[in-house]
Amino acid sequence: MRWEYLVPKDFEKAVEETGLCIVPTGSLERHGEHLPFGCDMIISHTVACKAAEIEPAVVFPPYFLMQVHEAACFTGTVNFPQAFAIEAFGLLLKSIASNGFKKILVVNGHGGNIHMLDYFAMSRLDEPTDYILYHTNVGEGLTDEERAKIRSLWETDILGHACEMETSLFMACCPGKVKLEYAPQKTVEPLRRFKHLWEHGVHNALWWYADYPENVVGNASYASEEKGKVVLDIYAKALARAIKAVKEDTEAPRLQAEFTQRMKNKGAKY
Repeated sequence: MRWEYLVPKDFEKAVEETGLCIVPTGSLERHGEHLPFGCDMIISHTVACKAAEIEPAVVFPPYFLMQVHEAACFTGTVNFPQAFAIEAFGLLLKSIASNGFKKILVVNGHGGNIHMLDYFAMSRLDEPTDYILYHTNVGEGLTDEERAKIRSLWETDILGHACEMETSLFMACCPGKVKLEYAPQKTVEPLRRFKHLWEHGVHNALWWYADYPENVVGNASYASEEKGKVVLDIYAKALARAIKAVKEDTEAPRLQAEFTQRMKNKGAKY
């Protein structure tokens, strides 16, 4: 059920029956020359909507006010100061919860958001919330059989950003929106310009740019809508299983209540 399509009575019924809102997150950033800027959030939203058809939940519109510092130098990228992004996302989830949702599941489609979401989720423990927060990434929770089926589809071994797999998946989500003729016609491999640092366990914020200065990985010229449909179906089924697990979960609510109470009691004997 898509939030923006619901009318009040149906919305109230959905909140009561599911208790769960899914928030698809992504980015607005360059995906090579061939994919639209909104690729990540469109994929996460499409997967979430298809999963919610299998296991009912309310799906919020795609959200992109997150983290994309690593691609800030590219045309089309929209980035935000991290403090603002964290605050805005917290306010969004608080507003979603005020509509009656007791559980919120963030479904992320952008690699750059992973660390932000980890930090954000941990920071919610500092203050009591009216909801239980869960988060996952598109393509997680697959069975061994599902992984093997997806691996068998690809012509190339190098997969990642704007690659054969992501391009195929987006073609299935939005037919006719990919400019495949603009995709690199040869495989883009990592440049490994920080190899001299990685060998010593040293990191730098430009690690992604050092490897992929055009923000594209692999060889998208092998992509096809047919391959993408297979991946989309598998991803949706996997997410549906995750939605079911979240809806049935009683341990996180119990532990959050316990943790919050211990926070309140901390130092009381002094």
